[in-house]
Amino acid sequence: MKAIFRREFESYFTTMIGYIFMAVCMLVCGVFFTSTNIIGGSASFVSVVSSVSYALILITPILTMRSFAEERKSKADQLLLTAPVSITKIVAGKYFSALAVLCVTLVVTLVFPIALYIFGNPYWGEIVLGYIGMALLGATFISIGLFVSSVTENQLTACIVTMGILFLLWLSDTLIPSLSDNTLYAILSALSLYGKFSSFTEGTLNIAAIIYFLTMTTLFLFFTVKAVERRRWSKG
Repeated sequence: MKAIFRREFESYFTTMIGYIFMAVCMLVCGVFFTSTNIIGGSASFVSVVSSVSYALILITPILTMRSFAEERKSKADQLLLTAPVSITKIVAGKYFSALAVLCVTLVVTLVFPIALYIFGNPYWGEIVLGYIGMALLGATFISIGLFVSSVTENQLTACIVTMGILFLLWLSDTLIPSLSDNTLYAILSALSLYGKFSSFTEGTLNIAAIIYFLTMTTLFLFFTVKAVERRRWSKG
């Protein structure tokens, strides 16, 4: 798994994908930090955290789109799938490499709350919860993107489909506001990523939301393992 992790992590920065991911996050943070905290004079970091959550919907698919899709298209996955390593380790190596890029990016964005601390009086509880929320949200997004990449052969297709799924899960409880079926509305509300993430921006440590994100992440990683296993057996 370490070899796969190292190879995948390095590839993010040899193909510029990692730099693009980090640059977009920094740009979004910078724009909202400037408008809200510098120009607006606010000590709240909520607008920055919220803006990054929307940015992750758009850029996480770019981070995960090539994880399996490109290898499958070029048939390079045949070597990996026939290697003496478990599918779980292959998936874990790819997942944690993408997660590492996310974590490095979040660490770099700490320059903004640090600046807020130097020149103002920030609400540290709000900031800490915001970063916990972004990490959990990003981890879930990556697992979904990894799964989509494992069942497609085209990077662009994987990117677009992942983006669509993320948008649907993000706003699932608001897509049909006039829904008359209370049961269906309750299901959509339970699946809403925004509903769970918003608790962190409101300064609340929601254990149920943490369990939800961890469950969703685990579930989609399980789906990914099963999808890749099916390909291994079909090639065997």
